[in-house]
Amino acid sequence: MFGTDAPIWRFLEQFGGAADPHEPVTDTGVIETYPVLAIIALGWTLPHSTRSTGRLPKYNPARRKTFLISDWQYLCQRTSSELEALGLPELAQSVAGLARAGAPRKADQDCLDACICLLVALYLAEPRECLMVGNMDTGYIVVPSGNLLRDELHARCDNTGRAHSEWVRPFVLRSVG
Repeated sequence: MFGTDAPIWRFLEQFGGAADPHEPVTDTGVIETYPVLAIIALGWTLPHSTRSTGRLPKYNPARRKTFLISDWQYLCQRTSSELEALGLPELAQSVAGLARAGAPRKADQDCLDACICLLVALYLAEPRECLMVGNMDTGYIVVPSGNLLRDELHARCDNTGRAHSEWVRPFVLRSVG
């Protein structure tokens, strides 16, 4: 996956390559996102007694020891509601159906994660402000902008001696034309 000779780069080139966040979009480009950071940015963490920022939903059915069906249902409901609000009722109904699965599978989680990633793409297309996490040299991801996530990423940068102004930046998709 990583390194200059990794197969991912040849794959991405077939779709216009990795998007340069410093340049306006003129053609197809690929921007990576990450569902877990999107969940934090959207404020979809759950209350936690010792962590003021809450806890992440435990929704990976392949991890039987930590998976919680209530967390699965919660995340499906939040995603479904957001898709409905964005005018995608069929997709919202599909995700709502995932919430009713008595025993979701890893493939169901992949569908849910894809819908969360789609939300990020729709935010970019609107265009809403997002965050670019990382840099052009080592790689970056784009997620919705959210105070909770920004604060957490700034704290992690401070803890690791990184300048958060270089690792966590506002990002709005700019297009030509």
